[in-house]
Amino acid sequence: MADGNRAEKTMASVTRKTQSRRQDRRVEWTQRFLAATEQLMREGHAYTDLSVDKLAGAAGTSRATFYVHFEDKGDLLRGLATHVLADIEFAARSWWQSEQLHDADALLAATTAIVAVYRDHQFLISAVIEAAAYDERVSDDYTTMINSISDATRQVIDRGQSAGTIRALPAETVAGALTWMVERVCHQMVRVTPPENDSVIARSLAEIIWSALYLESLFDDQ
Repeated sequence: MADGNRAEKTMASVTRKTQSRRQDRRVEWTQRFLAATEQLMREGHAYTDLSVDKLAGAAGTSRATFYVHFEDKGDLLRGLATHVLADIEFAARSWWQSEQLHDADALLAATTAIVAVYRDHQFLISAVIEAAAYDERVSDDYTTMINSISDATRQVIDRGQSAGTIRALPAETVAGALTWMVERVCHQMVRVTPPENDSVIARSLAEIIWSALYLESLFDDQ
């Protein structure tokens, strides 16, 4: 019986390690396809027009390897969206995790970093948003990721309200509205304006969020 238990534990350990290696390889290939896809799109290719062969070739691999890690182009796009949205979440943490509950510098740092992510990945984000209009799985995944960002923002509002620094507001609704505002502004404005305008967009977003929560100006010069 003891030998049987050891065998089961060994098998379970081997299975976990195998799954972990597969996940690591998928992450690695997602990053490679991210770079390849964005390069092709910068060159003027629309994601919908890119074939699996074209994507695989740009990533320095084969069609067969592509299908080892991804079901289809939609699966790849969802993986790429997850990667980029994780960068946006990371960018927002300077505000979310600030020890100060009334931290203007942290908020501006967060909006600046978020705009930078949109600038770097504008073509891919546009492809994800376009695909979400006709691919239910892309839409569901994208909405889930945005909702995750909204929930983290709600927690900031909850903390501020508990401390008495943020005025009485319906935290969940306001967090959702602010999150989707940032998403829409970045998508609609960053991609059609030069990089020199990014600081203005970031400052404007920070000012709107700050004013909504605190009813005061974010910047002393305004």
